[in-house]
Amino acid sequence: MIILKLTGGLGNQIFQYAYARFIQEMYNEPLFFDTTAYKKYKIRNFSLFNLNISKEIQDIQFSGLNKYDFVRLKIHQKIYRAYQRFYKLTFERDATGERNFLKYSRKGLYFTFDRQYYSSIKVDKRIKCIYGYFQSERYFENIKNEIKTELKVITKPSEKAQFYLNEILSSNAIGVSIRCGEDYINSHLNVCSKEYYYKGMEIIASKVKNPVFYIFSDNINVVKEFYNFKYPVKFIDNLPDYESLRLLYSCKHFVIANSSFSWAGAYLSDNEQKIIVAPSKWYKNSLRNPDIYLKSMILVEV
Repeated sequence: MIILKLTGGLGNQIFQYAYARFIQEMYNEPLFFDTTAYKKYKIRNFSLFNLNISKEIQDIQFSGLNKYDFVRLKIHQKIYRAYQRFYKLTFERDATGERNFLKYSRKGLYFTFDRQYYSSIKVDKRIKCIYGYFQSERYFENIKNEIKTELKVITKPSEKAQFYLNEILSSNAIGVSIRCGEDYINSHLNVCSKEYYYKGMEIIASKVKNPVFYIFSDNINVVKEFYNFKYPVKFIDNLPDYESLRLLYSCKHFVIANSSFSWAGAYLSDNEQKIIVAPSKWYKNSLRNPDIYLKSMILVEV
């Protein structure tokens, strides 16, 4: 049995799901979702069931997991999270390292919030648990075609979303993802300036005929007030996360923020000639860049 502890917004859920599917392929065992974090986590919603995910996956309540094992896994997760935070603060490093990942993996606990890719080993444990972000295509590269199919939105679009979708599909649509919510501005993630987006749009406009820029943001009102775009733009607002995801990956080219959601939107695009502009740095104070970057990305200095 494989249990995926889910946390974070839709972008993080997508990375977690993709890695869990890789682990499921490794073991050929049932996969269960643990979504209990969303009972208290009100900032983001659990949205994976709006995607074309495997129909065989069920909630942890149907796993038959006994109370003792459930509590044991929760304790392991809390201990790991506390250790990881302590390690980062004490040693001023942004990763606990592959050795630590392997130590946990040998117990059937695939735990890591590190920003680097680590190889996964197969172990003889009755219960396997996945907890972390796993933000790199390298984790699921050998099943990426299946993953791209399973991560497409299947929930019927609203009338408003369908209107946007028709527009996007009939134009040279460029998805521009701008993060400017308080959780971004006041954190180590705040690396993308207005100039970054202006430069990214210039790069796309120099390579694409008749581009139409669609702006996606977690605070669209801030973008409308403080950004002065050189090119005409259209704003996508007041839609659920999965609706925005579908519109984003339906665009042909991308200027992404350093966010898992905008990464996923660009990654899921079916345009084989897509241009993806990304910031040269993903975190403010990183000693090294994470493994989230794709080789095809055009990096703009930030």
